[in-house]
Amino acid sequence: MEDLMIQGDSANPTVIFKTSGEIKFEGRALPENAIKFFQPLKEWAANIDVKEIKIEFNLDYFNTSVSKQLLDLFRDFENNPRIEKIFMNWMYEDGDDEMLESGEIYEEMLKRFTFSYQKYAEIIE
Repeated sequence: MEDLMIQGDSANPTVIFKTSGEIKFEGRALPENAIKFFQPLKEWAANIDVKEIKIEFNLDYFNTSVSKQLLDLFRDFENNPRIEKIFMNWMYEDGDDEMLESGEIYEEMLKRFTFSYQKYAEIIE
């Protein structure tokens, strides 16, 4: 198994999946075909052989189709019997209550995940 990296653009997030168990999501997630985008990520999650996963989740926006694919991806981590611990660092911009609430909804559904929330200052462009 190898690291999996996808360079983001205006519609797709940057994704880094390291075989050490370090996972990062950054940017915006509005892929044209969410199922196709997430398929290699889901296969990787189902097959990784590591005891601990640490996810840094820092998307400033994702659409409904991505939300479903994220839940499926996170469940692939949960269903992988080799993974003993899953940590989620859910980052959200100060004032972005929707992104915070999204994290809280995932936390309710993902029983094996340990969530922490990190608020960061609003970026003014």
